[in-house]
Amino acid sequence: MLQVVDYALLKPYLTVEDVARGAARAEELGVASFCVNPVYAQYVRPLLRRVRLCVVVDFPFGASQTWERAQAVSRLAEVAEELDVVAPIGLVKSQRWVEVRRDLVSVVGAAGGRVVKVIVEEPYLTDEERYRLYDIVAEAGAHFIKSSTGFAEEAYAKQLGNPTHSTPERAAAIARYIRERGYRLGVKMAGGIRTREQARAIIEAIGFGLDPARVRLGTSTPEALA
Repeated sequence: MLQVVDYALLKPYLTVEDVARGAARAEELGVASFCVNPVYAQYVRPLLRRVRLCVVVDFPFGASQTWERAQAVSRLAEVAEELDVVAPIGLVKSQRWVEVRRDLVSVVGAAGGRVVKVIVEEPYLTDEERYRLYDIVAEAGAHFIKSSTGFAEEAYAKQLGNPTHSTPERAAAIARYIRERGYRLGVKMAGGIRTREQARAIIEAIGFGLDPARVRLGTSTPEALA
């Protein structure tokens, strides 16, 4: 199962030493990628040999201007194999779909072919918003829909009737939409995945097997999923 795990250390108070230890642990476990904030990329890059480096972009709010986001992606793509980019959530909630599309096309294009996972922040979305956003993610050429930053505000999510943690039901709904539309997208579920049982249920719900090109699980506790 660890071959589809993205081991993420994204808390703002982590030290360089904390993240370096995480990189060593990622290598020991043989996870799919080790995911960090951009400031740590230069320190982590030399420590990873068999594990891919993943860097989050415009995390966790997706609130920067498109040119800033694209510029960050372009620079980080020089050192990271994978980029987890937060969708422009404010534009999505404003239903400014032309601007959302323009942003994601620019941002994904700036990655130069690196794997891009677009974080759609499921806890904040209505069904209408999420499916419009999925379409745009696919049209932009991204490789994965990622469910959440893991930092979503619970009070707002509750207003919409959404959980802030990953569930098999949400995973199944994303995968079903991808199949129905014929998109070649992977599914990454993140947020609250802390046991092997949870992970297995989510993988089964997605239904793409253990293919790291189609399935990822984001967690800060990879040992618990081993």
